[in-house]
Amino acid sequence: MNKMLWPLLTAAIIFAACDDNTQMIGMDMMPDGDNITAQGKVYTVDTRTVQVDSVLANTSTCYLGSLIDPELRIKTTCDFLTQFHLPEQFSLPPIDRLIKDKEDNIVADSCDIRLYFEEYTGDSLATMKLSVQELSKDRVMEESKAYYSNIDPSIYVKGDEGVNKTLTYSVKDLSRPESETSGSTYYRQIVVKLPQEYGTKLLHDYYEHPEYFTNSYQFIHNVCPGFYFQSAGGIGSMVKSKMMALNVYFQYHAQTDAGNDTIIDGMQRFGATEEVIQSTRTDNEYPGSITFDEISQHACTYVKSPAGFFTELTLPVHEIVAGEHYTDSINQAQITIRKYLSSATGSETPLPAPTYLLMVRKDKMNEFFEQNKLPDGSDAYLSSQFTSSSSAYQFANFSQLITNLRIERDKGSGVKPGDDEATRNSRYAEWERQHPDWNKVMLIPVEVNTIKSSNYYGQSSETIQSVRHQLGMNSARLEGGQGQPLQMQIIYSRLNRK
Repeated sequence: MNKMLWPLLTAAIIFAACDDNTQMIGMDMMPDGDNITAQGKVYTVDTRTVQVDSVLANTSTCYLGSLIDPELRIKTTCDFLTQFHLPEQFSLPPIDRLIKDKEDNIVADSCDIRLYFEEYTGDSLATMKLSVQELSKDRVMEESKAYYSNIDPSIYVKGDEGVNKTLTYSVKDLSRPESETSGSTYYRQIVVKLPQEYGTKLLHDYYEHPEYFTNSYQFIHNVCPGFYFQSAGGIGSMVKSKMMALNVYFQYHAQTDAGNDTIIDGMQRFGATEEVIQSTRTDNEYPGSITFDEISQHACTYVKSPAGFFTELTLPVHEIVAGEHYTDSINQAQITIRKYLSSATGSETPLPAPTYLLMVRKDKMNEFFEQNKLPDGSDAYLSSQFTSSSSAYQFANFSQLITNLRIERDKGSGVKPGDDEATRNSRYAEWERQHPDWNKVMLIPVEVNTIKSSNYYGQSSETIQSVRHQLGMNSARLEGGQGQPLQMQIIYSRLNRK
């Protein structure tokens, strides 16, 4: 095709009206020979709210607490299991330098776990109850497995023989003066004091079995398989923790620069990092006055996390590629979904809306997250267009997805290029009965991690590093639902040969 046609085609596509007018848009400035025409058309898209029982929860960000959704009154509780990473080139002071007890035994001064957090949802003064339980070395969470948010922690907890601590906390630390906790430099934390004996055992294991401290795998399977942080009571706050640490404190002999003997306070930190597993568990409890069946009948749809509400779209691929459009190229497929104001009543603050929504094929949803895929402009698309002023999520162009679905259905049903419309429809019908989700996509709240970089000219850009399920408290009520189809704009192009 003449390369000069592409800029003209692009211009026609940009200015083509996206309405029900099926008149082809001519290209007046075309050279003799081939001619390209473009056409805009609108189709309706049915949507509904879908409830999922769990989502993939392998992430380095954990959630802890319990909140009630002010809109639907669903009580969501989050807690998590975590392992700890062995630092590279790990070492402790030589055993003969450690300060020992009167019987010359190795002893730790103390041991604790600290959960650091900056972000939270809810009431900073709500009193919450936390239970911390040691995990078992007999049933270790393995890196090769996918762990979902309906994980059963009882499978991994050590039981009565393991460490089991209970404490209360609130987001705002009332034990410190306001001047210390209100500044931007203060990092909130929940401190769990473990038995001194636990820290002492870690030190003994290091000096008696150095092979257990060669890497994280050996450390987790032989020394510390991790802990379960259970939300054991209280309602009103949910904290988001990106950093946790297991700390062992001890003392050892050393020498000053002048050669004098001295005693040093030592501390060894084991962090919960990307290299090991953190898995958030979620539990959603419906009020007695409402059921999901009732929610699904609303004249809207919902996306809620971590309550597990997604919005399902049924793309009208059959209509888009039917009749005269079967051989047309699809240059643009666009849909904009408005967000309604929250229906929450009273003085409670509505939950924040998701910053990002992922559109992904329903039958490839789990594969996308388990394989750590990124939006590829083929089977998955990301919308970050939501703003408080526009109150809408826009998927500007997923034409490649429509094209892929057309090709997949043709190939699967055995349709041949020379088949007429009736033959195609007959073969499609049989194939679609065996693949009921072939044209369905899901809108899912996600958390997007990006990295910033600059080029030679100092221009900065952001690259998506990961897309994971949003496990924090987010909610949006979207247009659509029962009897309220959305509108989807399609722009075709057609090559007319002379």
